[in-house]
Amino acid sequence: MSTLHEVLAVLLGAESEAKRIVDDSKLEAEAMLQTAQEKFASERANQMASAREQAKSIMETALSSAKTEAVQIANLGKEERARMQKRFEENVEPVIDSMVSETAESFISRKRG
Repeated sequence: MSTLHEVLAVLLGAESEAKRIVDDSKLEAEAMLQTAQEKFASERANQMASAREQAKSIMETALSSAKTEAVQIANLGKEERARMQKRFEENVEPVIDSMVSETAESFISRKRG
């Protein structure tokens, strides 16, 4: 019986060892899964932060370009307005003289007629 007893003891020891190995493996797998999830979450957060920074940079560049373009458009408008003012000032006297002459001629011709 002692041989049977020894075999049973070895079998119980082997079962206990196998159970311990399985439990250790489960704990190790859970730890690895937890580490992988944390690493993934960290990488995802880094990617999101990077994407936000890139979007912010793009928006700042676009805003700067829009402001520069707005200033250029305003300057072109001022230049065109100045050219129109200059042309008006150059032509206003002859136009007024012509209108005065036409009006005077109209009055004179009415008085004669």
